[in-house]
Amino acid sequence: MTLRSEIAKLGSERVSDLEALVNTRTPSFINQLVLLVADDDPKIQIRSTWLLKRLAEEKTAFKSEQLIAMFDSVSALVHWEARLHICQMLQHITIPKGCETKLASFLVRCVDEKNRYVRAWAYSGFYELAKQHPEYREYSMEQLNRADSEKSAAVKARIRSIRKAMKEVY
Repeated sequence: MTLRSEIAKLGSERVSDLEALVNTRTPSFINQLVLLVADDDPKIQIRSTWLLKRLAEEKTAFKSEQLIAMFDSVSALVHWEARLHICQMLQHITIPKGCETKLASFLVRCVDEKNRYVRAWAYSGFYELAKQHPEYREYSMEQLNRADSEKSAAVKARIRSIRKAMKEVY
């Protein structure tokens, strides 16, 4: 049975079902998940990005090639939850050189998302991009300034924390 079919057969979005997959991972598990990011089925995208995020939170060491392949696929994400997972992952991974433009484009699309949590985490993504790739500081600040018209309290709170963190780092 392939990882895709295992993910597809899950009857729910229960975390315990997804956790069980993380606990039974094989050496090629991450490579398979990265390929599933661009799957046509939104449920597969959501579940595979959640698993990748979970691995990142556990401090799993991703290979640059895996992250490059993942960032090559983010434009294919169709569901807000999958986009959210990628944005949430950014604080736990190293953004490989050469992926900055694709990531910045992805984050710009996320900032325009209807879902306020995706927008909030996209702004955090700009912070991570600027922190890891200083040549993106000015661009990231422009994006944060764009958020001044944001109406969501959750997004405004995230922006305040990001600005505070940026002052400490820069």
